Amino acid sequence: MQIPDPDRALQARVQQLQAGDDETGDGKVDIADLKRQLDRIEAQLELQDAQNRRLLRSQRQRLILNIVVLAAFAVLAGVLLYYSRIAYDRILQASAQVNELAATLQSSLATLDSAELDEMMQTLPDLVDQLSQIDVDALNEVLQKLPGVMDSVEALQTQTERISGWLSNLGSLFGGTG
Repeated sequence: MQIPDPDRALQARVQQLQAGDDETGDGKVDIADLKRQLDRIEAQLELQDAQNRRLLRSQRQRLILNIVVLAAFAVLAGVLLYYSRIAYDRILQASAQVNELAATLQSSLATLDSAELDEMMQTLPDLVDQLSQIDVDALNEVLQKLPGVMDSVEALQTQTERISGWLSNLGSLFGGTG
């Protein structure tokens, strides 16, 4: 009986696999061969298990890193939204103030006599000349020293009030009215 070609190829494959199952090389598959195959498979499984654990650990680290980056972006977006809202509110307030000033200026100009306006326009160049003659450095120096002077004046006023109170008390001791 002749075996067809596909069956012959299958039988050759089975024999090749059985020959590969002979771990000890004694020509037959016995318990020692199966034990070696089992040991080899266990070693492969341990290797794959270690590889899978490393892979899972790296994926977990990547996931945590992605979550941290996403949280940072969310915080950044929140901060950006917060400050843009503040800036928007300030722009609205500034616009409202400009509108109020424009309305005030418009009402002032509406009530202003044209003769008065002409007179103001005539004096404007003189004002500009006077302003251009001001020494800006000296003005800045005065403005810088002004808070100190105001503190000194306030301290003098406090001392004057104390002295006045003391003199009043002293006068009441000698029979005077305070």
